[in-house]
Amino acid sequence: MNKIPNYALYGETAQPVWHESLHVESISKRSGAHNWEIAAHRHEGLLQLLYLQSGGGEVLFDSDRVQAQAPCVVYVPAQVVHGFQWAGAVEGQVITAAQHPLESITQVLAPNLLATVRKPQVIALPRWEADEDPLLPLCRALHEEYHNRAREHVASSMSLLLTLLIQVLRHEPQASGNGRRPPSRRSQQLTGFRELVDMHFREHWSLGAYAAELGLTLATLGRLCQEHLGMTPMNVINARLVLEAKRALGHSSLSVKEIAHDLGFVDVGYFSRFFRKHSGVSPSEFREAALPAKRPVQVSSSL
Repeated sequence: MNKIPNYALYGETAQPVWHESLHVESISKRSGAHNWEIAAHRHEGLLQLLYLQSGGGEVLFDSDRVQAQAPCVVYVPAQVVHGFQWAGAVEGQVITAAQHPLESITQVLAPNLLATVRKPQVIALPRWEADEDPLLPLCRALHEEYHNRAREHVASSMSLLLTLLIQVLRHEPQASGNGRRPPSRRSQQLTGFRELVDMHFREHWSLGAYAAELGLTLATLGRLCQEHLGMTPMNVINARLVLEAKRALGHSSLSVKEIAHDLGFVDVGYFSRFFRKHSGVSPSEFREAALPAKRPVQVSSSL
């Protein structure tokens, strides 16, 4: 695997991270159009929650393949490489939303769930009668928010999404045999690398420092990222820096210079060149496009 496509909606060109905050559709609409197979891809800044009501198949999470059988929820955080190979027709709902707002509201209201919203997983569910299903009303409410775009729909949709995730976890069977495999060693190494990047990207650690902390050689770390993420380790670190810069530019009143210094750049000019190289626009141009007064602060979607 040389390159993992980055999509907004699967098969569509990725939109800027502020394009739209929510997208809701049936799983069959997109998967059916692609012969029930969605190739490996990822979404920058966007999570996905698939409520599988009928059918099943295999889900790819980075280098792990996990079986999913209805009823279950497949949860895919932002930037995780994922794909689906359904065993024939499936049905259910897929909700795509901005990861950062969900993390922010979770940190304030349900901090114990923060690790959950950053972890890819398949969550088995009990079988309910249609009129007893506690998830369907929330899915319908999210669908209404997506289509009607009423006042403060972003805040409303994020609150509903957190409620949906809590309901899923409340009803998860506690038995150990829920069809999930233990993560592979390579998956654990990738997770470890991403966690280290999350902790130290502002410090601009060298690749050697990351490899040493993980107990890997530089060559092994490079091969691991290239084979399973479709990018180099430095690309992973740079993507994390750019994502944090976009968050600060779109959601804070900090100056470009302050943002640069917060992200560990001594020279604001170098930061601006770095940001333009990786996003295609200058920090000021990105902020101008993200201002609520000029364009709704929303984010993109997808399966």
